[in-house]
This record gives sequence, C-alpha cells and structure tokens, in this order.
Amino acid sequence: MGATSARLAGRPASWWREQCLRLLDADEGYELYRAAMSWRVSGGGSFTPDAWLMDVCSALLLRQPKTALRCCDMALSTWIERPGDRAVLRFVRGLVIADHIKDPQRAPDDLESALHGPDWLAAQAAHELGRVSAEARRSQVRRPRATPAPGPDTDYRELISSRASSPAPARTAPLPPDGAVPSLWSPAMIRLRRP
Repeated sequence: MGATSARLAGRPASWWREQCLRLLDADEGYELYRAAMSWRVSGGGSFTPDAWLMDVCSALLLRQPKTALRCCDMALSTWIERPGDRAVLRFVRGLVIADHIKDPQRAPDDLESALHGPDWLAAQAAHELGRVSAEARRSQVRRPRATPAPGPDTDYRELISSRASSPAPARTAPLPPDGAVPSLWSPAMIRLRRP
C-alpha cells in the first residue's frame, strides 16, 4: 500500500462522504472521480452503493455516460453482493441507460429488478418503470446501446484479490444495513434524473 493510500485508509466513511459531497456540489467531475476511487480502494467503499454512486455521478459530470454504466457493471459484477444494495445499483443503472445513454428499451429490466428491492426503492422504481416503459414504446433506437446487467463474478473477484494481484479493499465496519437509503442518494439523484 502506497504512502497516500496508507494515509487515507484510516478515514471513516463519513469523511469520504463529506469529501465527495463537496466535490459533487462544486461539479468537480475529475476530482470526484479521484475521491470516489480512493474511497473504494482505501476507505472500504467498494462494498457499499455510496462510493459507486459518486463514481457514476463523476462520469456523468464528465459527460461520459458509458463510463457511468461501466461503473454500475463493475460494482454489480465484482463488489456489491447484498441483494438490497444490488437493487439500488440496478435502479441507478436503469436510469443511466434510459436517460443518459438514451436507450429506454434496454432500461426496464434494471428498473424491474429494483421493484424487488427495499420498499423505499420499489416505489421510485415503479414510477420510473412506468415512465421509461412509455418511452421505450416510442423509441427509435434499434441497435442496443447497453448490454444486460452482469451477475456476480466471484472467480474474477478472487483473481483480482489474490496475492498475485493486490489485496482486496478492506471492508468498512460496520456496513450500513443491506438496502438502506445511501446517505448520498438525494444529491446523486439530482445528477442521475433526466438531464
């Protein structure tokens, strides 16, 4: 672990949230990306939706919606394991596909998946699913701009966390409850909702 990583590793999740919120409010896309990455690598944020939300927001601030989608996919395939947290990322993924990649025909699967998540999310997913489904019926997009959401890839996770690679990020203790409203949800939704 490098000197910078070691120095940042002891920071609590609240410190990372404050840093990311400050950068998000300032529309500092690149600095937000760096903070979110550091949070995931040095601060244990890889296992919770908050750091990934900030990664998605940084990509959107930088006008890189496909990168935002890849952030969701990396979280879903490698790091986010708990079903409620996965539902949160599937909802975010659906919004990115529908509103930023502009392919509403490919978004309903993700939004439907979020219907089976926590109650607070299911209500939002139902509303967005209705809107996006109506847009999908009118959409002229023929070639898919997004692939289906990935499932967990435990083999890949073990590979990148092996001694031959680098150690896996440390888990924050304790993790927020599975499917809890991410603390950065409201400011993230400002960036995620239809531009």
